[in-house]
Amino acid sequence: MADAPWRCSQCGTVNEPVANACRTCGRWPSLFDLEQSTIEAEFPDAVDDDPYAAQSVDVEEMEPQVFDVNEAAAPSDEVDMPPEFEEKPEEYKAPKPLWRRLGRVIVPIAFVIYLLVRSAVDGN
Repeated sequence: MADAPWRCSQCGTVNEPVANACRTCGRWPSLFDLEQSTIEAEFPDAVDDDPYAAQSVDVEEMEPQVFDVNEAAAPSDEVDMPPEFEEKPEEYKAPKPLWRRLGRVIVPIAFVIYLLVRSAVDGN
């Protein structure tokens, strides 16, 4: 296997180092062909800069937007609510449904009955 890209002696195609055959003509190179036709890979010059070093970025400063507010258009403390959202007096509120009222009472009553039945069964 070649250590660098190699050129096919039959068609002249430059192949990758891991290629066992030419990708164009399919010819298998001999060891002599690999030694004679290896092409030095062009590597970029080493960079001394640390790739993890902090980089500066140009950032455009934004000015805050200023809105012109008229005092006549300023909201008042009192807000007119639509009638469906206004709070109703206590006398107009609908009573809680029956199942909600029973749900609050059923659990404690059931617990008391359980304790009475258990004490009656254990006592005999």
